[in-house]
Amino acid sequence: MPVVLPEQGRSGTVGEPPINLDWIAKDPDIDLPVYIIVSGPRDGSSHDLRGLHWRLSWQVARDKWRYVHIVEHWRDHQRAPNPRYVYWGALTQSSGHSTSKLTKVLVGVMSLATRKSIEQLALEVPVMWPDGTWNCQNWILDLLTRMHRAGIISQRRWEEVVGAAHNAYRSDR
Repeated sequence: MPVVLPEQGRSGTVGEPPINLDWIAKDPDIDLPVYIIVSGPRDGSSHDLRGLHWRLSWQVARDKWRYVHIVEHWRDHQRAPNPRYVYWGALTQSSGHSTSKLTKVLVGVMSLATRKSIEQLALEVPVMWPDGTWNCQNWILDLLTRMHRAGIISQRRWEEVVGAAHNAYRSDR
């Protein structure tokens, strides 16, 4: 049975959270495309589909993206589990040229109010104790399911997005 980490993995962490640039690039009050961004395999050839990183994201300014995702956190002298997954909250961060090369799966075009609702839903998604099977994809699947239950996306859209994200880097496509 999976064990939930307190405070979405934040409890007991060592070090500072990632830098949030939302003071430079505020989430604008306009409709924006929201994506699942799937990071490709590191070596570009062989990979494990479960090893691909998924994050919910939207671009708030030139070279600035708002990310809703868990990250692996490892620090010397951090109590177990170490490493662990942590949800630090929605973060605005700089993106380089590499972001344009990642696979983006459109979830939908959403208003600021809807994006804020997604951020609130994300605060309810548990982060599990690392067990070698649960990862960022499970966390995003849970968030997408909550978005569906809240009426933000339809069941059909959920299925399309999840299918596209799972197949983002399949070699037989």
